[in-house]
Amino acid sequence: MISLWVSRAVQLGDAGCRVLVVAFLVLPLVLVTVASLPALLVLPLLKGGATRAQRIVGQLVSWTDVLASRGVGR
Repeated sequence: MISLWVSRAVQLGDAGCRVLVVAFLVLPLVLVTVASLPALLVLPLLKGGATRAQRIVGQLVSWTDVLASRGVGR
């Protein structure tokens, strides 16, 4: 199955490879985001937790930005 996707991406060229990379990276990004939700709900209630929550959100934003930039071919 995966070899079929890879061979199809190679046939499509650079755009196909970008689509394939984004397709494989979206699932881990979604999993990390969902796993972070409980921490983002609890951390602001703890002493110093707001700063940690901001760092988590900042990291998620930077990962999303990198994923988006790879998807459009910047």
